[in-house]
Amino acid sequence: MFQGQCGWFSSSVSRDLRQFWVAEGGTISDPRAADFLFSCDASHPDTLRIYQSLDYIEDNATVFHACYLSAVAKAEMKNSVALGHFILPPACLQQHDEVTPNEIKILRENSELATEHKKELPK
Repeated sequence: MFQGQCGWFSSSVSRDLRQFWVAEGGTISDPRAADFLFSCDASHPDTLRIYQSLDYIEDNATVFHACYLSAVAKAEMKNSVALGHFILPPACLQQHDEVTPNEIKILRENSELATEHKKELPK
């Protein structure tokens, strides 16, 4: 799934999600070399450094919530999970501090419903 892709992981991301990334063909790199930036906490110091970087300020970097990887792992059709639903904005732009477990559940359910709907479409 992630063959040839480089990802940076905040220390707020679980070891299991990092291992999933590697098991699916991805490599782990520093933020400047990464194709994807993952975090579970917008206020974590290493993620704050990303938000304060010139790359981020100039719109050359996007931080994604690492629960995207959980959604991909659970999806029957891995390519059906929309990465754009998992953008993690800086904490100051969020209505509340973090994505709640209930919101993550809703995102996963919506992803599963979309996958089921695609299966049901006639060819």
